[in-house]
Amino acid sequence: MGLVTDIFSLEDFKKSIPFTALGARTCYSGGDLNTLLADPRVISKSERAKFLSKLGNYKHFSVFAHSFAYKDLIELSEEKINSHLEPEYLSLPHVVKAQILAMKIASLYFKVHYNPKKPTVIGISLRHYLEELLSIDEKKYFETFEKMTQYDVPVEPLGKKRNVTLVGLLEEYDGYAVFYIDDVSRVMTHQLVRHTTLNFSQRSQRYVKEDENKIIIPPSVKESDTSLPMDEVSDMLKIIASLKKYIEKTQIKESLKTNALKRIDDFLERFSKKDNLSLQELFLATDEFCDVVYEFSVYVGKVKREDGRFILPHGRKTTIVVSSTLNWIIDFIIKRTDPHAQWEIRDIAFQMKELLEEQGITVY
Repeated sequence: MGLVTDIFSLEDFKKSIPFTALGARTCYSGGDLNTLLADPRVISKSERAKFLSKLGNYKHFSVFAHSFAYKDLIELSEEKINSHLEPEYLSLPHVVKAQILAMKIASLYFKVHYNPKKPTVIGISLRHYLEELLSIDEKKYFETFEKMTQYDVPVEPLGKKRNVTLVGLLEEYDGYAVFYIDDVSRVMTHQLVRHTTLNFSQRSQRYVKEDENKIIIPPSVKESDTSLPMDEVSDMLKIIASLKKYIEKTQIKESLKTNALKRIDDFLERFSKKDNLSLQELFLATDEFCDVVYEFSVYVGKVKREDGRFILPHGRKTTIVVSSTLNWIIDFIIKRTDPHAQWEIRDIAFQMKELLEEQGITVY
């Protein structure tokens, strides 16, 4: 057995296994949180196990980081601790050996949690467990997903603000929190993922249609009194109308074509009647132009969505699941509620702070 798989078992992660399914479905679904919480692959223990097994077959390990567990190694038998330590440590007291083993795990694995104030406790994610198990015994690795059908722990969100939901919280030892964040821009998530101590599962532009995922408009753009005469941007509308004709002729699923054409028609009708475009309207017009080029590339040019998305603005709406131990979540909140943080990520950090404080967790 490996170090992690000998000390932890699947049973240790049963409270948080559904969070991995929620994170994974966020990657592949265009629905909101209510849609996800009604998805059998999230709420049905058998369907969830099949879905997670499929991800395991693809070696899609990142989503399993949303499931986390702690263990106090002082509870392990002398024999088990000794089996993972070098000979020179074997004569030390049990509590000291437990501390050494905890530090050993902390030094060997990425994103485990070790707190010197609780020196015999170690926290790891299901990702650590599964990656090690696969390297040791592939048969047991796949059998583990079948065992997940034994655990039927529901996902019951603990609180919601505007576009942030606290979907899970483990309070033992140093805790672990899982947040669902919706209606934010990819500009914001590009900043968010720089906090590499956190774990992320983000809506995919490779697998999810961008039909209704429009651009986020910053407050400063909405407040700007800048405008542009319509004749200055009329060529953009002509190109959109021209590309629309090609989309009309292409052989694609009728519902996709109908939705795309209606959206383009509504846009052309609304904007062609204007004499001037505000800065906000120029943002929206540019977003629509990129959207039509994207659809033309995918539907007419037969380009894969993963390549067509290169034209899409990074101000587009997205959804992301974020999880980590409370110390690193709080570290993020402290840094991003600073007045120097950009408005969108600052707003998200304040919502996360409020949700944690409602659960009795002091942030600062």
